[in-house]
Amino acid sequence: MIVSFCFSIKLMSSLDRLTIYQSIISKSVECAKLHHKVKFYTDAETLKYLEHIDVEKIIIDTNGFYFLDDFKIHLLSVIDDEEVIVDTDLFLFAPLKLKDGYDIYVDFKDNCTKHYYPEHLKFFRDNNIDELIPAFNTPITYIPNIGILKIPNKKLKKEYIQSYYKIRDWTISKNNNLDRMASMILGQYMLGLILKDTKYKIYYSRLNSNYYLHLSGPQKFEIGIINSIDIKNKLL
Repeated sequence: MIVSFCFSIKLMSSLDRLTIYQSIISKSVECAKLHHKVKFYTDAETLKYLEHIDVEKIIIDTNGFYFLDDFKIHLLSVIDDEEVIVDTDLFLFAPLKLKDGYDIYVDFKDNCTKHYYPEHLKFFRDNNIDELIPAFNTPITYIPNIGILKIPNKKLKKEYIQSYYKIRDWTISKNNNLDRMASMILGQYMLGLILKDTKYKIYYSRLNSNYYLHLSGPQKFEIGIINSIDIKNKLL
């Protein structure tokens, strides 16, 4: 298994937190390297900010990327089968173990009735997204968090990628200044709609004894949280 990260400064709302991101990425990569071969996908503009990170770096043309998950979805169509995409704010304290025989591997079940989801869903529904994607009329509560993402099922992968770009193009046509956090609707909510009431086998990593910490959302910016993560002694 190869753990693959991706990051571009072009997808940040501002560079105010760049130093924090550099610390987060450095520790995340350091953790992963203890257990797996690691690749890091980035772009030419970001490379100079990652010089302190000793890892294989692959340059990707990110022109046209806007939403946070644009990078991940692009990688799905170009990375090798043994690669698994992992967020840069996820820290592996043991080897990531993914059992064979599943159609898709993700992090955990996210409750989309909480946090930022209702706020961003309102934009889509107010602009009649159901005319493009009728499934948006179907209420769902739990969707996959893609802090970990691997899709061996080629049919599912193709459907997901096509659906992502379909809703992405629609979104940009409606509002070019939409908050980049709306990416959670494009990348995660859309995936939840695809997987709802299907026979696809979903592997939730967090439910299967994988020992890691994922600082998803704003918690990664809490003062001292990154320094409190000790690679050898887990979380202090």
